Amino acid sequence: MKKNTSGISMLVIITCCIFIACFLIMPVFNSIITPNANINSDGNSQSAYSYDSNSFTHVHASGSNDTIVPFNILCICSYNYSYDTVPQHIQGIEAGLGDLSYEITYENMDAKRFYEADDIQEFYNYLSYKIDKIDAHYDLIFVIDDTALRFVINYRNELFGDVPVVFMGINSVSDATTSAALHNVTGISETLDFESNYDLMKALFPDRNEIVVLCDGSNTSSGEYVEFLKFTENHPEINYRVLNASYYTQKGLKRALSELDNNNIIYYLEFSQDGDGNLYTINSASSFVDNNVTNVPVIRLTMANCTNNILGGISYSYTHAGEVAGKMAGKILNGVSADNIALISDTITESYFYQDKMDEFGIKSSQLPVDSYIANERFNPIRYYQENALILNLIILIIILLFVIIVIQAKANRQHERMLNNDYLTQIPNRHYINQKIDQLNSTFTPYGLAMIDVDHFKDINDTYGHLVGDEVLVEISTRFSSIASKHITFARIGGDEFTMVITGPEIDNADNICRQIQNIIRNAIVINKKKLEITLSIGCALYPTDTNDPTQIMALADRALYYVKENGRNDYKLFGDL
Repeated sequence: MKKNTSGISMLVIITCCIFIACFLIMPVFNSIITPNANINSDGNSQSAYSYDSNSFTHVHASGSNDTIVPFNILCICSYNYSYDTVPQHIQGIEAGLGDLSYEITYENMDAKRFYEADDIQEFYNYLSYKIDKIDAHYDLIFVIDDTALRFVINYRNELFGDVPVVFMGINSVSDATTSAALHNVTGISETLDFESNYDLMKALFPDRNEIVVLCDGSNTSSGEYVEFLKFTENHPEINYRVLNASYYTQKGLKRALSELDNNNIIYYLEFSQDGDGNLYTINSASSFVDNNVTNVPVIRLTMANCTNNILGGISYSYTHAGEVAGKMAGKILNGVSADNIALISDTITESYFYQDKMDEFGIKSSQLPVDSYIANERFNPIRYYQENALILNLIILIIILLFVIIVIQAKANRQHERMLNNDYLTQIPNRHYINQKIDQLNSTFTPYGLAMIDVDHFKDINDTYGHLVGDEVLVEISTRFSSIASKHITFARIGGDEFTMVITGPEIDNADNICRQIQNIIRNAIVINKKKLEITLSIGCALYPTDTNDPTQIMALADRALYYVKENGRNDYKLFGDL
C-alpha cells in the first residue's frame, strides 16, 4: 500500500514553524506578563471558585465514565471561603487529586468570627447532624488550619472513626507533629521560611536593623510567632520587637505603626483583628498597614495578604501546599497507608513581589531571588516593538503561514476522516466507525442498543439483476435508513448486505418501535431501471444492560436474535429480550 507522505510532510512543516514561532515569541511573553497565572492586575490571587457558602460540594468524575462510584471526601476548614488561604488551599487540593473520581464536601468553621467553646460545640452538633442525616461514610478527611485540626482530632472517634486524615496549613509545628503520630493521620505543617526572608532583608535593606513582628491573638498568628521565636534562637544578633494588634485599640495601632521609621522593617505574620474587636479582611488589613506607615517595607511570609500594599517576600504557598496534600491523599485513596506517608515540614514557598513597592524602595528585579513573580511589572509595548521590529514582523509572517497551512491540513484531515469512517458505496458510516462507537460505549459502560440488519435474499437480487442493481438497492436502503437516523440512532454498513444500528440515550426505550419503523420504510418497493423490487429485512436487537451486564456480549446476543428471525421466515424483527 502506498503511504500518504503529503500529510506527514505537512505535519513536519507545521511542527517546525510552531517551534520557531514559540522560540521567537517567548521573549515577548516573558517581558509582557508575569510568570504567575494566579495574580491579577491588582496583585490579588485568583481562584477557579466563587462559592460564598460555608458549606458546598464539588464532584469530579474522571474522564467520561460517570458510572464509577467516586471517593467520598470531607474537607473541614477553620475559616470561611472569603478568607484567602481557603480558596488557595482548595485550588491546590483539587489539582493534587488529579484524575481521581471524587465527591468532596467543604465545611467551613468560620473561626475568625465564631471561636468560643459554644461555637465549636454548635459546629460539632451541626456536622454530627449532617453526617447522621445522610449516613455519610467518608474515605478521607482533609483538614485546613489549626482550629480545624484540633476539632477533628478531638472529635475523630465520635464523628469519623479511623478514616484517614490529611492536614495542611498548620502553624503549630508541635500540633502537626503530635497529630501525625496518630494512626492514619499525616499532612503538612505550615513552615515559614524565616531564614530566606532574613537573608533577603539583609541584602535589600542592609541599613535597617530592627524587625517589627506584626501579629495578633489568633491561633494562626500564635503558631507563626512561636516558630519565629525558634528562628531567633539561632540568630541572637537579630533585633526585633513585637506589635500584637490584638493588644491595641485601632487608634493605638495606627499610632504605633506611624511611629516606625527608616530603621524598621515589618515581618507581617497575621493581622485580622485589633483590641477593639474590629475584624479585618485580607485587603483591608494590608491597606490599614500601608496607610499608617511611611517608608517602611512590609515582608509577608505567606501568600495571604499579598496585595499591592505589601512589598512581598518568599512566601508560604497555600496553593502549592494544597497540591502536595492532594497528592498525599491520592496515594492514600489508592491504597497506601497514611502511616507510611511522613509529615512534611519543609518550607513550601514561592517568591512574590509588587512593582509599585519595588519602585518605592528602589529595588531592581535583579536583586530578587531567581524565578520571582513580579506583579504589575512594567512594560512599554511601543518601545519593545521599536527595539524588536524585525523579530515581531517575522512572528506575524510565521503566524500567517501557520494559519494557511493549518487550514489546508484541516481540509485534508476532514477528507481523510470521511474516507476512513464512511462506506465508499452508501456514504453512511462503515464498520470502522461503528466499531469505534461501540468500543467507546463499552469502555464507559454506557447503556445502548445494538441491532444487526440483513437484507433478505440479497444474493438472489445480485444473481438475477446483476451487481450494479444490487449496489443501487444498497444505496436506496441506506438512504431510507438515513431518513430516520438521529443523534441517538446511528446506522452503518458493515459489509455486503449487512447493516447495523446503534441506539443510545432516551431512544433505547423505543427500540421496539424503531425496529418496526425500519421495517415500515422498506415496505415500499425499490424501483431500479423501471423494475420494482420488493425488499425485506431481518433484524435482531439486543440491549445493554437490560439483556446482559457484559457489554462485550451485546453483539452476540443481537446476532442470536437475528438468526432467530431468519430461521422463522425472515422479514421480521426480534428483540433478544422477547426470545
